Amino acid sequence: MARARSLIVSMEITTAGKSHNCRHNSKHRISMGDRRLTINSDGDKHHYCLECARGFLAKDIENLRLLLAKVAPQ
Repeated sequence: MARARSLIVSMEITTAGKSHNCRHNSKHRISMGDRRLTINSDGDKHHYCLECARGFLAKDIENLRLLLAKVAPQ
């Protein structure tokens, strides 16, 4: 039996080693030592503040629930 494939991109919560801006909203500053969402995409790491990350994750969870409902047996 084939191994189940994940459609979710590689992501994790990491700690900032230096201060920088959130990739989604440059007004959101991530200070050294702050936790942030790190997404690995095409060999690059993109960092987002937790405020933006919560919004992304909540929206994506809802989208996945809607898709799951469409493929669930009737």
